Amino acid sequence: MIQTGSVIVGLVGILGTGAALFYRQGKASEWKPQHYWFLGLAGLFPAWLVAFLALLEPVAQQAAETPLPPKALLSSGAGLLGIIATDYLLRRLQKSGSALPSVTYWVLGVVALLPAWLIVSVSFK
Repeated sequence: MIQTGSVIVGLVGILGTGAALFYRQGKASEWKPQHYWFLGLAGLFPAWLVAFLALLEPVAQQAAETPLPPKALLSSGAGLLGIIATDYLLRRLQKSGSALPSVTYWVLGVVALLPAWLIVSVSFK
């Protein structure tokens, strides 16, 4: 089951950064592809963080030594790998000299955190 709060934060983040993307496209900007990629990351990161923090148990004196739940560890790893992989792809695209639309770089940023967000949001039964 997906957490409602996380979905709302995700939709607001994606719509907000998407609007910012189209606002920036209309202007003569000197933004590099990394800026649009980072904008995509910023759109989904708050939703991932809300869902991630919901997994954690409240910190008490007795539970201070409790390890992270397996879903939290898997989600963190997926997020890190997604960021590394999309950053690598972004750099390869830049080195090739191909000029892609800025929305492509924004989508790369969103896709980087999408698996991590889905892992932490969807309950496995």
